[in-house]
Amino acid sequence: MPSLPRPFCAAAGLTSLWLVVAGPATAQPATTTSTIEPAAAEGPSYALGGALIAAPTYAGSGGQELKLRPLWALRYGRYRLSGSRAQGLLAPPGDSGSGASADLVDAQRWRLGASLRVDSGRLASADPALAGLPDVRRTLRGRVYAALDLGSRWTGQLGYAHDLLGRDGGGTANLGIGYGWVPWPGLAAAVNAGLTLADRQYMQTWYGTPPAVEAATGRPAFDAHAGVLDLNTGLALRLPLAGRWLLFGGINLSRLQGDAAASPITQRRTGVNALVALAWRSQ
Repeated sequence: MPSLPRPFCAAAGLTSLWLVVAGPATAQPATTTSTIEPAAAEGPSYALGGALIAAPTYAGSGGQELKLRPLWALRYGRYRLSGSRAQGLLAPPGDSGSGASADLVDAQRWRLGASLRVDSGRLASADPALAGLPDVRRTLRGRVYAALDLGSRWTGQLGYAHDLLGRDGGGTANLGIGYGWVPWPGLAAAVNAGLTLADRQYMQTWYGTPPAVEAATGRPAFDAHAGVLDLNTGLALRLPLAGRWLLFGGINLSRLQGDAAASPITQRRTGVNALVALAWRSQ
């Protein structure tokens, strides 16, 4: 049986340590964490809205694109379903991201869950810098995630995601920390920082250049190895409006590391993602 890459041995160890540190739920009330989500309603709830998004054409691209996107999210107790970029409408910190998810354990101080989401992959036609490269195939990713209330409004987060269809998508692990506060009545804010690890398959699929491409296009072959994919930080704001309307936005900065940064397809190591959205919630 092949051995796991070192970054994922470390990630597995951190996850085990996390669950030991979290321990049983305490009898004390949970403190405010980096979540900017209101308390979950007991019955089913949903949210609909739209967002203006600015993001790189692909991670490492030298160009940016601006697009409008509908947002939607459904929630019933510990189960959630949301479209791309809409997970923040009804989800707590350290959650599954977009797609279908469920909190398997939801204690006072920590939470453990699992999710499924569609990874849209990447088309070589999306950017001239990708010309001649094979498309990254669409696939289904499974993810496990954990969040721990560290106290004093701090939250720690862990997650691991993997390609479930064997389409060369590989796997990634993330480790992060967040802080939430209320700058003034009605406005909630959260900041976070973290890193992402990627296995060799993920790095080669997204940042490598196969020898066949070198022979066909003259691009230099590049063999990408497992390691730290990026360092990232972000800020999110949420402001309730009249009725059930909600205005929220955020900005995230990420900087590619290791072979992702050294890849010949990487034109800019630092990427900026920004979002401004308006949504209506049923509860």
